[in-house]
Amino acid sequence: MLLVFRRAAGLTQEELAKAAGMAARSIRDLERGRRVRPQRRTVQMLVSALGLGDADAAALLAASRSGRQVSPPADDCAVGSGLFGRQDQLVVLERAAGEARAGRGGVVLVRAGAGMGKTALLDTWAGGRQPQEILVVSASGAELEQGFAFAVLRQLVEPLLARAGDEGRARLLSGPAQLASHALRVEGTGELSPEASLGLLHSLYWLMVHVADEGPVALVVDDVHWADAPSVRWLEYLARRLRGLPVLLVLAGRPDNGAGIEPMLERIAGQPNCRTVGLPGLDIDSVSHLVRASLGPGEPRFVAACASATESNPLLLHELLRTLADNQVRATDDQAHLVEEFRGRILARTVVKRLADEPEPVLRLARALVVLGDEATWTVAAELAELGESTARELGGRLRQIGVLAPGEPVRFAHALVRTAVAEAVLGPVELAAGHARAAELLRRDGAADDLVAAHLLLAEPGGESWWVDTLREAARATRGRGAPEVTSAYLRRALREPVSVDERGPLLLELGKDEMQIDVGAAKHHLTQASTALADPYALAEAASLLASALFLSHEHERAVDTLARAVDDLGQTDDGGIGLAREVSWFLQAQMLLIGYDQLSTLPAARRHARRLWDHKLAGDTPGECMILAALSASATTGEASAQVANDLLDRALRGGLVAADTSHMLVTLAGLAFVATDRLDDAVALFDRVGDTGGRWGSFLMVSSAMTWQLLVQARRGRQLPLTADFGHPATTADQGLEPRVRLSMATQVGESLIERCDLTSATEVLTADADFDRVGWTWQGPALLARSRLHAARGNPAAALAILHEYGAEANRVHVMSLAYVPWRSRAALLHLTLGQRTDALQLATEELELAHQWGTERAIGVASRCLGVIQGGHRGLALLREAVAVLKRSPARLELARAHYGLGTALMRSREVDEARQALTQALHLADACGSVLLAGQVRGALATAGVRPKPAPPAASSLSPTEHRLVELLRAGHSDRQIAQALLLTPHDVTALIEQAGRKLGVSSRTELASKA
Repeated sequence: MLLVFRRAAGLTQEELAKAAGMAARSIRDLERGRRVRPQRRTVQMLVSALGLGDADAAALLAASRSGRQVSPPADDCAVGSGLFGRQDQLVVLERAAGEARAGRGGVVLVRAGAGMGKTALLDTWAGGRQPQEILVVSASGAELEQGFAFAVLRQLVEPLLARAGDEGRARLLSGPAQLASHALRVEGTGELSPEASLGLLHSLYWLMVHVADEGPVALVVDDVHWADAPSVRWLEYLARRLRGLPVLLVLAGRPDNGAGIEPMLERIAGQPNCRTVGLPGLDIDSVSHLVRASLGPGEPRFVAACASATESNPLLLHELLRTLADNQVRATDDQAHLVEEFRGRILARTVVKRLADEPEPVLRLARALVVLGDEATWTVAAELAELGESTARELGGRLRQIGVLAPGEPVRFAHALVRTAVAEAVLGPVELAAGHARAAELLRRDGAADDLVAAHLLLAEPGGESWWVDTLREAARATRGRGAPEVTSAYLRRALREPVSVDERGPLLLELGKDEMQIDVGAAKHHLTQASTALADPYALAEAASLLASALFLSHEHERAVDTLARAVDDLGQTDDGGIGLAREVSWFLQAQMLLIGYDQLSTLPAARRHARRLWDHKLAGDTPGECMILAALSASATTGEASAQVANDLLDRALRGGLVAADTSHMLVTLAGLAFVATDRLDDAVALFDRVGDTGGRWGSFLMVSSAMTWQLLVQARRGRQLPLTADFGHPATTADQGLEPRVRLSMATQVGESLIERCDLTSATEVLTADADFDRVGWTWQGPALLARSRLHAARGNPAAALAILHEYGAEANRVHVMSLAYVPWRSRAALLHLTLGQRTDALQLATEELELAHQWGTERAIGVASRCLGVIQGGHRGLALLREAVAVLKRSPARLELARAHYGLGTALMRSREVDEARQALTQALHLADACGSVLLAGQVRGALATAGVRPKPAPPAASSLSPTEHRLVELLRAGHSDRQIAQALLLTPHDVTALIEQAGRKLGVSSRTELASKA
């Protein structure tokens, strides 16, 4: 390692010795490993002389402590190693390793063409590491294994689990890492649900966190361009989360390979903690060295010809020199023309030519090995080549001698370029496809795993064999349990290319569509539509309809989704299930889904409402999971004004008692139930459901569930009246890296933040937050309503009541068109009535305020009645107005709506001032100020202070403005207050431990505290 750093500094041994105050002989001994464990003072002198940074100094010190011999100089490497001129690359690897040992994980991405020495570089670097310095585990991608699920991952992780022992293995796979066992095929793990499979990468990340708890780790992946897609997805996920972990990720692959994983590798390369390393062609001195080692002293023109013919590629140069040596060519300038004849055909004129001269049995074995790929067994290779096993082994020795195969076992080609050249020379496309078909048959007969057999079937042309489809489906089922839908889908698409029967085709299409829902909704729609016409079994048809409706919903095709479900429900109604009630139960699930989708858009709301009215007549008790789903879905009907809050609460109570949480695996209806409880002001019950959604999201690694739960928990705070000082930025790393917020969640969060900014009189920021969202027209009217109310408030606050009123009347016209009379989320009439009053339009104001009070009594919550009473009281004025305002205060005192109560006190106080009841007015206004300050409403508190001053009361000074936190920081502080550890917070919020530390420090700076304890107590 000292040699690497000295050369990087551009110093000779004598110059370094002089700078460090040492003898040149001592430097030579250290570089050659003759001095083991140098004194710490010696190392410190060298660090100073070399000008090393912290990471490099740590690397040099660690190497000296381990007492290991440093890597040999590149010039002493074996011919063909490809390490000539690679000192700079080794320095990069050493520095990255030093950073990782210091807890600053990162990535080194080596990108170079075939034959440029990537493998030699990794092997040389990894081979010199000691486990106590940094534990190195290695894997390699392979062409034939690209269709396997998590093949590279398993190569990396299985040795780590094995060395940990039973007890350590249990610890590594505990807690949030538990789901990782599915990807690793741990015995006893069942099939992974589609919902949970989305969080598999997060679980695998936590597995690496647990591994890193034991010490620094380097994960080295060669030929990453051939790695399977699920493994590369995990590597990309991990690469973004290495900060704060003692983990180094070293990847090597060809650039611009054109494979499906290239975009993922590009994203890895774009990470700030990624060092990208190239491997240029050998310089002329290195070429000269290799020529001299193979052929003796080389003359300049001959050396230049070798460099030119091979484009300074180490592998090609090695093959060229081997062939020249075999033919006793001298390295003289007059022989340079012989070298030039090889240009562009190095392998064809070398290794392939040597193979062509071999007898037919050797050629047959070469063909078989091309088909089977690296690490083939001699048994299968021999049978595929129609040879005896002992003969095949003997001929394999010959293939090693001529440079086709690498030395030793298992069977491997000398290089991927060699395999490609051999394949092009001895196998045509038709013969290659036939070879894969034959290989699949032999492997199946030999008892190989379904995915290995399927890997060959993927490369074979359709053959009409019935067992091919069965094998591909079995491989898909096994892979589905490991959370790799892209691999599963590939197996099933290939199965559909076979001439399957009508009875087989429908189930195949259904399986494929189900898997594609996780990766390609458009493809899922296509195949599920085909499945719906090919299936005969009524329950399979029902499943296809449910999946298709979900795909259509995600594509914003609500009408088609509702129609699809309605037809499926009608078909189930004609199904004879022998009286066991299965058809009815499945129908309940479909009808619940229909209501969920139908009530999301105004265009489908009338059809959903008609269906809901029929369901009300069943008076379901919630005795089955399907009935629970219906009861929860009907709460959507209730909150649109078709029933009272009391009825909605009864529906939800029956659903939850009957087991809704267990039945609703997606937690969509559980979330709906929580939002319905928000509408009915059962806020504690809502928080309990949102906490459950968040906990499940943390276990499954679902950012959608975690971010949704955080957003709805903040909604509850707002419904209690707390105007939290929140930033527009969600503050979670995933919103800038992985996926961002789901549009409905993003709009709801923006609405809450915008309302809070208005209350805190920051209209400039509110304008930025409430600017029209690109997805606004696609999120559904339920989510649009609150956003429109907030935008209307903003216009009013900026002094444009006419524009504010126009927004409300436009929304109201749409709601009235479909007879939505709900006050659950959008009490637009009271807002519009007060704007009419501001514009001097008292008649219109009275009409709207009166309508809202009637609807409020029908809905039945204290909040709705209190808000409507305050509005009508302000507009009515006089004794009637005072009575309504007193009623509003009395009613709102029984509700959790503290800010609405403050507004009612303010309205009452100003009305009492007008009627000259000053003492009572002062009391009402004082109470309003106390509540407004407690809620954080700067706007209302300022209005109240002005009214108190008019009443002759000197109000208490305004509290200092609170610092704004992001929603993620706010939730983190809440968890701190609850006593959670940093790691528990990381698991709950899908953060890394480093993220938690950084967010705690960031929130502390904003709030002016310096310790974790102070932060928790200040929140």
